Formats: sequence, structure tokens, C-alpha cells
Amino acid sequence: MRYAFLLGAAALALQGPTIASAQETEADDSAGLAEIVVTAQRREENLQRAAIAVSAVTGAMIEEQSITQATDLTRLVPALQVAPASSLTQIYLRGVGTFGANAWAEQGVAFNYSGVYLSRPAAPAGLFYDLERLEVLKGPQGTLYGRNATGGALNVIPAPPDLGDFAANLTAEYGDYETFKASGALNMPLGDAAAFRIAAQTAQHEGYFNDGYDDEDTQAVRGQFRLQPNAAWDITIGADYAHVGGMGSGGTIMPLLFGDDDDRLGPSDPRVIAAYVARAPTPPVPQIIAQDDGYQDNEFLGVQANVETDLGFATLTLIPAWRRTDLDFLGYAPGFLVDVTELSEQSSMEIRLANQGERVNWVLGAYYFDEDVGADQLFDQASNATLIQSELSTQSTAIFGQATFSLTDAFRLTGGVRWTSDNKQQTTYTETRPFVGFVNPPINFTPIFLTIPSNSTSDIDFEETTWKIGLEYDVAPQSLLYASVATGFKSGILYAGTGRNYSDPEQLTAYTIGSKNRFFDNSLQFNVEAFYWDYTDQQVSHLGPAQIALTPGGPIYGPIFLTENAGAATIYGAEFELLWQVGAHGLFSANLQYLHSEYDSFEYQAYSPSGVTPVIGCAVTPTTLVGASPLARIFDVDCTGRPLANAPEWTLNAGYEHRFELGGAGRIIAAVDTRLEDERFLSIDYLPEGTQGSYMMSNLRVTWENEPGDLAVTGFLNNIENELVFSNSLQSPAKPGVVYNQIRPPRVAGVRLSMRF
Repeated sequence: MRYAFLLGAAALALQGPTIASAQETEADDSAGLAEIVVTAQRREENLQRAAIAVSAVTGAMIEEQSITQATDLTRLVPALQVAPASSLTQIYLRGVGTFGANAWAEQGVAFNYSGVYLSRPAAPAGLFYDLERLEVLKGPQGTLYGRNATGGALNVIPAPPDLGDFAANLTAEYGDYETFKASGALNMPLGDAAAFRIAAQTAQHEGYFNDGYDDEDTQAVRGQFRLQPNAAWDITIGADYAHVGGMGSGGTIMPLLFGDDDDRLGPSDPRVIAAYVARAPTPPVPQIIAQDDGYQDNEFLGVQANVETDLGFATLTLIPAWRRTDLDFLGYAPGFLVDVTELSEQSSMEIRLANQGERVNWVLGAYYFDEDVGADQLFDQASNATLIQSELSTQSTAIFGQATFSLTDAFRLTGGVRWTSDNKQQTTYTETRPFVGFVNPPINFTPIFLTIPSNSTSDIDFEETTWKIGLEYDVAPQSLLYASVATGFKSGILYAGTGRNYSDPEQLTAYTIGSKNRFFDNSLQFNVEAFYWDYTDQQVSHLGPAQIALTPGGPIYGPIFLTENAGAATIYGAEFELLWQVGAHGLFSANLQYLHSEYDSFEYQAYSPSGVTPVIGCAVTPTTLVGASPLARIFDVDCTGRPLANAPEWTLNAGYEHRFELGGAGRIIAAVDTRLEDERFLSIDYLPEGTQGSYMMSNLRVTWENEPGDLAVTGFLNNIENELVFSNSLQSPAKPGVVYNQIRPPRVAGVRLSMRF
């Protein structure tokens, strides 16, 4: 983004009323800013005393921002970018994440629900209701969160059952695009030692594209039973279910085409299809024609327990869990047909032993994870198609420990280490179906397709030791200074291929120094963090050549969406957080991140089914590798020196909230928030069509709340500017230079009713 734009817009944001989006804390007139308790370090502690880079968002703010799916989280935390990929979710923190969108893909930012790691990119669905908080841990979490936490971790914590307290709440919302959302929770005590909590949600809206795509149709329910028979035991057993339906995500051709009243034209609109068909190669070469028959019929089911018992010298925690993800979706968001059915089951067990003493706090643990995935995936561009049928399995074992030593009353030292061992296996059948010509041109243009079958097997072990060293110093009673060096890794990823069919693990070492402070009778909070990340063996997912056959003349390569170790990068920057209680009734916040990212080396290979040189904003040179059809060509790509995708240089979230007391008539709460973001590349193609420019997106809400605070009516307007913001981008494999982008929601107005009993 241009500096002048950002600085000018930032100045306007700081002058006008805005509302916080990163760290939300309610103001208390008598005690100043309230405290947030987090468990980011596997123990309860004040957010301001946690010597790590973490942001927390309360469940109340998630409800106020109408967040019902993971892709909505982008507007809450400057470091975070979350994008849709068909029915899957891609999460990035400071440019580190996963572009993968198939059965092999795993997140580079660990997603944890109620303390349980969720492996599948589709799994963060139907979870964002009746929450206590969301924690965003920035940087590698290789000690306490071992599985694939290279870039950080997102911890979603549901509201727990409350012993001895009967309570209920209900929220209903209606808005543009026939939006209807409703959620509620009921907490029922069962005597003095037990309680049951049930919560549910439904969320629907029509498609933001004119052909119905980019809609929402989600139903979810969660039940939790908590038993605390005595002071030594605390047991919670929970189950959750979600169904995600509708047509699913959509995309449209670039440059954008609009209909009447600037309607967003979806992939099946005749004008989009005509623009696609007119791009080379043109008919009679076979063309994919997007339809309006897209759908998703995805189900998610989970069961888990959290058992804590006081052993006297330490607290023992057991977290057994089982989850099932059942995907069935079809769509055209990237400009071609994606038809997937996938069934995965994961089971895990985490065991921790922890103690908080006067001089030493420590935790020891062990972790086991097992997952089986069966998937049928068809990716069809008409002139080339790939069918992949896979049986995949992963077993992961880890042991870990971390301790904090108080060297003096104000100075502490932390050290941690984790050993992780992963085994991954696959049995995969692949059909590559390239178009190779016509029967008898120009008399007969019946296309001819080859069918090249291949079988892939893998049985690979990955092993890594990660560690952390940290220092923290109490400069003053409410001022903390901390520094750390931490490492993380993401396990190798398999893909289809008869030769090498896996990537090596990626590694990240993070150097962090930060300060957390409260001033002026607890009315002003100012935190700052500087970071330097050394990112090596980055796993990059893209359409590239994988060996599908071996002939006497050498190997033959077909187009597979593979993951390879393509990059090494340097990432550094700083983040500033400000929270200020303005008088008795105002709350101002600002969260500014500066991020510099650059590839020290970044080389990969691109596959062109038509033989045309790929359209990529980097150096491209041909190779002598043999493709799956006579026309196909394979190219080397060198993007060294480019920034990482989804890594804007500047990002600002700012906001202001003010309460107007009406005496016995309750109060009015007015709030506005904004996000300003620098330009960023959406993919490793580095094309202008795949670039999101600088933008400013703001939200407004006005609430009347009665005097007890148990009834509230809110009017809201999201994306006031009706800013067009791209969330994802993919170039057509069959037509070089043809790019399809996905778009964040347009302006939406609505009203919300909230009741608490």
C-alpha cells in the first residue's frame, strides 16, 4: 500500500469514533479496564501477564460482529487472513499459512477447538457460537502446540457449563440478502456439583453472487456436561454437531464483470462464461461451462472430554477426543469443476501434568493423534481433468515439557522442548485425462482424451525436536517486558505421484521482544511486539508436475495439486496495541501491524497443459521434462525477492465505543470500527489480477439496552463503504492468464435482538 494513503487514513481513524477489533475488553467505571483470562500457555493467566504474542477476542465481540464462520475472523485481528477455498478454509498469520485445498492439506496455523487440534482444513465450521473467547497465538508454538503450528495457533474456547447458575440467552438477527441468524444457550445446574449446557445456532443468507453462490446455510448444536464432585475433580464431557449446506463459495473472472446495479456476476452467469470461453484456447478446444448446480452437504461431529484432577503436587489433565468430518461438495469457484467427497476420522489424546509453585511453574505432557481420510476428488477443466481416489492415514506422537523459573521476584526464565514423530501413509489411484486432439479435423472435431492411470503409495516418517527459550521482567507492577526465541515445524505433506510424492517438513524460528503495560489507574493499555522470523523449507501448494509414469525414455509428468518445499523467507515487523478507557463511558482501541516479508529464495515448477508459457509475475524458463500430452510443457519459476502471499505491509484495526446513559430507560451504545489494509498478493502467481489493493472497510452499530442489561436491540451496518475486497485468487490451469477471484461480503445492514435470562 502507498504510505500516504495508509497514514492519512490512519489519522482519520484515530480522529473519528471507532471500535476495537483485536483485543476486546469491557470498561468498568470503578476499576478501569477489565481483565481477560487466557489459557494460551496451558494455564490460566491474565492476558497482560502472558509473556507471549497473543491476542484475545471475547465471545461477546464475536456475537456483536455477526461472526458465524472462520472466514469472518479476518476483520478482528490485523495479523490474521482467512480465505475460503471451496468448502475448505485457508488460515494465514503474518504470511505463514497453507494454500492447499485437497485431502492432503493441513493447516500451517494450528486450529484448536476446546483444546483439541483439528487437522482438516474444512473442520473450522459450525463452531462460532456461544463462545467464551478466541485466542490468536502469533508465531511458532512448537512446545505446547506441536502439530503443525508453524505460523501460530487459533484457540476457540466455548462457554463452559456454569455450576449452580441457571441461565439462558437468545440472539436473533435479520438483514440484507435474506440473512437470518439465531443462536442461544441454556445452562442448567444439576444440584451443586453438576451442570449441563446446550447451545445451538442457525445461520442463512442468500448468495452474494447473482447466481446464488457465496451463500450460507449452517445449523449447529453443542452439548456439555460438567461434574465437580469435590475440590479435586473437574470433569467436562462435550459433543458437537454441525451441518453446512447451500451452494457454497463462488468466484468470478478477472477483470471483474458486473450486472445491473453492480451485481456480482457468479461463475455460471452467461456473461462470465462468455468471457471465459473467449480466452485462449478457444473452441473447438473443450471448454468447461460452469453451472448453477453447485452444492455443499458437509457434516461435522465431535466428542471429547476434559478431565482435571488435583494430585497434590500437580494437576493432571486428560483430553481424549474423536472427530468426524464428512464432506460432499461441488462447485466452480476457481473457474473449473471441483467435485469432492471426503470422509475423515481423527482421534487424539493429550495428557498433561502441571504445577504452579512460588518459584517454578512447569508442565509435562504427551500427545497422540491418529487420522484416517478417504477421498474421491475430481478436478475438471474440460481440456484436462484429474481424478484422485485416496486412502490416507497419519499417526503422530509427541512428548513435551516447559517450565518457568522465577530467578527473582521480578525476573523469570522459561525453557521448553517438544519431540514429535509423525508417520504418514497413502494408497492413491490417479487418472490424468489430457485432451490430445480431434478425431479428424476439420471435418470431425470430436475431442480425443487420453486416460493415464497411476498408483501412488507412501509410508514416510517425519521427526522433529522443537524448543523455546524466553525471558520476562516486571518493569513495574503493571508493565511486563519479555523476549523469546521459539521454533516450530509443519510435518511433511503427501501428494499423488509415482516418484517422490511428499514434501519435507517446513521450519520456522521466531525471535520476539515485547512489552505489555497498563497506565493511569488501569485506564490505558499499550502493548508493543517486535518480531523476526526465519522461515525455511516453506511448503508451497500449487498445480505442478508430479511423476505419473516411468517409461524407457524417462519419466512422464502430469498436473497434480502438489506441495513442495519451494521457499525460504525472512519476515519481520512490529505490532502496536492500544486500549483506552475514555472517561466513564468511552472505549477506544487501535491495533497497528507493520509486516515486511521477502523470499530469500523461491523456486518451483509450473505445468502448462496447452504448452503456452505460464502467465506468472516472475522469471519463467522452459524445461525438458515430458508432460502427459504432446502439447504439455513444464517450466521453472523463480520468484526470489517477492513478498509472501497474504502478507500486507501495513494493517490497522481501530475503533471507538460510547455509552449514553438514559437513566431508568437503559442506555444507548454506539460503536464504529474500521480496518485499513495495505495491498497484498493473493497467490504465488504475482499477477495484477490476483492482487488486493489498499482498502478501508468499516462497520457501524447502535444498540439500545435496558437498565438490567438483559434485553438489547441493535441496528448494524457492515462494510459501510461497500468495499470490494478479494479473499482468494486462482489462475485457470487450462487458460494461462485467466484468473478467478473470490470476494469478501458486500455492504450488509440488519437488526439484532438479544435476550438474557
